[in-house]
Amino acid sequence: MAGKPKRGGWRAMKQARLRSRLVLGFAIVTIPLVVLVLWNNVYATRVVHSQVAQSNQNLLTMYMNDMDQVLEEIENYLYKTSEQNQNLISLSQYDKDSWEYYLSKTKTVDDLYLNTNYYGAADMLFAYSSRYDDLFTAPQQSVSYAKKQAIQDRLKNVLHQEGEDSPFYMKWNIVELNGEYALVRIVNTNYRSFIGAWVDLARLIQPLQAVNGHNGSKAFLVSEAGKPITPLDAATEQELNKENLKPHLAEGIASYNIVKLEKPYLLVAKRSRLAPMDLILLLPERSLLERLPYFQTLVYWVPVVAFVLLILYLIFLQRSIVRPIHNLIKGMRKIRTGDLSVRLDDSRLFEFSTIKETFNAMAEQIEHLKIDIYEEQIRTQKAELKHLQAQIHPHFFMNSLNIVYHLAQIGKYDIIQSLAHHLVRYFRYATRTQVSVLTVKEEMEHIYHYLSIQKYRFPEALEFHLDTDPSLEDCEIPPLIVQPLVENAMVHGFTMSSGEPFRIRVRVYPAEDGPDADLWIEVEDNGKGFAEGKIPELSERVHASQPDDGGHIGLWNVVNRCRLFFKTGVRMQFEAAQPRGARVRIRLPRQKTAKKAVTA
Repeated sequence: MAGKPKRGGWRAMKQARLRSRLVLGFAIVTIPLVVLVLWNNVYATRVVHSQVAQSNQNLLTMYMNDMDQVLEEIENYLYKTSEQNQNLISLSQYDKDSWEYYLSKTKTVDDLYLNTNYYGAADMLFAYSSRYDDLFTAPQQSVSYAKKQAIQDRLKNVLHQEGEDSPFYMKWNIVELNGEYALVRIVNTNYRSFIGAWVDLARLIQPLQAVNGHNGSKAFLVSEAGKPITPLDAATEQELNKENLKPHLAEGIASYNIVKLEKPYLLVAKRSRLAPMDLILLLPERSLLERLPYFQTLVYWVPVVAFVLLILYLIFLQRSIVRPIHNLIKGMRKIRTGDLSVRLDDSRLFEFSTIKETFNAMAEQIEHLKIDIYEEQIRTQKAELKHLQAQIHPHFFMNSLNIVYHLAQIGKYDIIQSLAHHLVRYFRYATRTQVSVLTVKEEMEHIYHYLSIQKYRFPEALEFHLDTDPSLEDCEIPPLIVQPLVENAMVHGFTMSSGEPFRIRVRVYPAEDGPDADLWIEVEDNGKGFAEGKIPELSERVHASQPDDGGHIGLWNVVNRCRLFFKTGVRMQFEAAQPRGARVRIRLPRQKTAKKAVTA
């Protein structure tokens, strides 16, 4: 017998391996092909990027070298003048009102105007006397008067801010003027006079305007922080402000980078030797890839076709093999969780059709068998429920007869009449074994009769109070679940040695606000209370699956009957009352009666 399951398991494992091999075999053929095609596509793209980047890198190097050469020529002129031009050196050596100062100033300005013809890239040459705060300028003819005044004001601000030993005078610096940028180079003569040049960057980059705009390309200058410093269209400038270009300008990076603005661009950059700026060229990636051969289209379509074939193959496997197996496993799991209504659908394959018929027949047989067993369990539970109710009835009978006997001996016939009324109502309720459900109101009336009878037994030593929330009076509960709690308080809590009456309070109240909240049934007394360590022991006993021989069978009956009635977990809580005594309460689901029962 042990060999058959083993062979069945081997066959199942063999079928599983067969399916895996089908998928694996297709994957071994298609995946390397797809990877090869994709790698070829990536390699071709990188080759195009590299070649285009190298070509444009050479172009940028040529333009940047031209700019650096222009800046170097201007810088050499400034150094030469600061060392050899005595008129410039002597600007701060004479009194401002002297003829010598006027002569030096005039010759210095003439020399500046003369050299503007030789250094056309400089928008303005200027000299400055820090002693007298005099700035002399020689702008190009293309510079308007308004711009000349703005440049002069900006230069004075710079010269006032920087001290004579500032590193600002050691290099070219980028200066902003009304949203435009320029390069400024100032040389200190060390005689309290300076000479410098103002180079407008927008005019400096004009030779590259032929490149800018060709096939969507964009050429511009940026600062060392990656901020554009030459004019750009508004859309491109806005996109560049969102993109951090600084990492792309670091030394030692690749010869090109791909940046994503409104669309992907190939970025090529070249740094200036003299000024803190970089020349950048952005080339649309799409325009570069359009130059690839026509097989580029095939490169894109081969992976798509292979992917579609793989999807179709997997769909075929899914419908013919995987789905029937999955449905079978799903059905078996549902049966394991207790859902016996599951049935397998028809299959086109003969093998799975046979499995379906066998599975459905087996599930139907198990379902019928389980229903039969469940009905038998219900009958057994009902019999046990009636037996538990019957066990409660004799408990109070002997004590009641004893009270009537003593009252008859002393001739208290009016009390006997009242007591008899309570006894009739009490035993009529307790002997209704055919009733399995009553309302909270009926149960509390029964407790009233029970405690009234006890009151006749202990007229001076017993007091009780019943409190029921009106909204809970129609809730359904099993009969005789409150009396064992009250009886337990009388038996274990009642004492006459305290010098005060024994008080019992029975409350029925909602657990939380709202119409669907659970309800609490609580019995509290001021008696002896629980002994130390007794509460955990009681909680364990009343919630056990079977009663033990340690007593408190009545409380266990209450919990067990409530579980059978409500078909859910029911918990009974034990607490110490304040200042003394005990409190026992049980939480039950709120279950409204469909039709109000008639109290017998």
